[in-house]
Amino acid sequence: MRSIFPIACLAALLTGTAAAQSPVAYVYVAEDYPSSTATSPITAYAASSDGQLTQIPGSPFTQTSGFMGGTNGSYFITADNNYTTTYQYLHVYDVASNGVIGSEVSKQDLHEWCADDGGAEFDHTGQYVYVIDGLDCGESYQSFALSKSGQLTFVGTLAEQNSMGGLPVFAGNDNFAYTLTTAEGSQPPCPTFALLGLGRESSGALDNISFSETDPTPPPGYQMSQVGLGLLTDDPTDHLASLVQWGNGPCGGSGGGAGLASYTVESNGDLVSTNTWQELPQLAGSLSKGSAPMELNPAGNILAVPVETGIQFFHFNGANPLTTFTGVIGASGYINAIAWDNDNHLYALNGQSGKLHVYNVTTSSVTEAPGSPYLPPNSCTSGGCSPQYLIVRAVPPATCSAPSGNGVNVCSPGNGATVTSPVSIDAAATVSGGVYRFSLWNGDTKLLNEDSGVMDGSVSLAPGTYKLIFDAVNSSGVHADATRDITVK
Repeated sequence: MRSIFPIACLAALLTGTAAAQSPVAYVYVAEDYPSSTATSPITAYAASSDGQLTQIPGSPFTQTSGFMGGTNGSYFITADNNYTTTYQYLHVYDVASNGVIGSEVSKQDLHEWCADDGGAEFDHTGQYVYVIDGLDCGESYQSFALSKSGQLTFVGTLAEQNSMGGLPVFAGNDNFAYTLTTAEGSQPPCPTFALLGLGRESSGALDNISFSETDPTPPPGYQMSQVGLGLLTDDPTDHLASLVQWGNGPCGGSGGGAGLASYTVESNGDLVSTNTWQELPQLAGSLSKGSAPMELNPAGNILAVPVETGIQFFHFNGANPLTTFTGVIGASGYINAIAWDNDNHLYALNGQSGKLHVYNVTTSSVTEAPGSPYLPPNSCTSGGCSPQYLIVRAVPPATCSAPSGNGVNVCSPGNGATVTSPVSIDAAATVSGGVYRFSLWNGDTKLLNEDSGVMDGSVSLAPGTYKLIFDAVNSSGVHADATRDITVK
């Protein structure tokens, strides 16, 4: 890895090309203080198209309370995690178009006092927020709707009897979500975990669903021991990647090995894997000490997995088996958090050094971006803490203008065009009352899904002819559509 640049030199380095370019993403970093009663300052960066970072003036931001949950581009959310206060809140802050976090707009009581909350997250639409409340005293998922004015409305709670494995991972269609829970009757010294399936009601609240799970076939003489192991991630077309493990004996064990598997989320929420144990790629090392979850890129074709000292990359192929892409990239420390933007950049926090690494990733190569790694000014490695929380928000480019009335303007690809894969997608939509969801379809297969009226990305398509359908809908069910017939060579 490259050696770090002195902080005093960063300003001079970043006043050139990176500062002159329009940002493709905003990157937010905060640390985990030794005292959970402290507020975490948030350092924010603007990312250029080549992956260089420029610190946003005014950051680190210190007006926020609690720990970062996420941003939908208009608002930024944090959740209290405090051992001393009677009430804990979910907070909403304004976010400016330049990425600056502003003043608090609203906050919502999390309804119960508990020693440890498990964080907050947006769904894919950016209109609902979910919180794990009470890791130490009866866990529950709390659900909130976020209005266009930044006001939170409590829409429901779902109590669980068993320990949960973190915030749920939503499938691409947002109808279902999955996480881990301790299996019924599971007790030390042999705790086992099972997948918990959740469905979203019309109000936005989560509820349990009954679903079936078809796992990869195990090696002879073994049975499935664990699925997920805290590692689940989704692509935009309703597939999940998961780490699976087989074993035998009193505690299951891992003697049967482990590998990365792909699952398809069926229309009723069932999870189906057609992989076999012989096809599953294995990790090149043990999982990261920092317990960072693995993440698929927005296009859904590259999987990043934190292992040992760095990150290993795999090609993700939908329902088909994954294939190994790289070995472990990184030689020291361990990874606390990773996140992608829409321009093939992966951001990774090293929990030992406190540095933020940026990688430029294509389907054929992984290279560290110019200027990487960075040491956030709020990193407190000497005090026993380092950056732990990472939020990335892609900036939709303004290259394709939206129609003045209801409709979809597709700038790329052109109708009748012959293109190569991955296919560049650039479109903008207008629907009265605002765009609730903007999706790209090939027949019944969803290729992309956005929570705004701007669609900018790429999709991997095999050679052949396609009729692409661009569909935008508002919250009342009013649609605007456009089609493009293309040939992929």
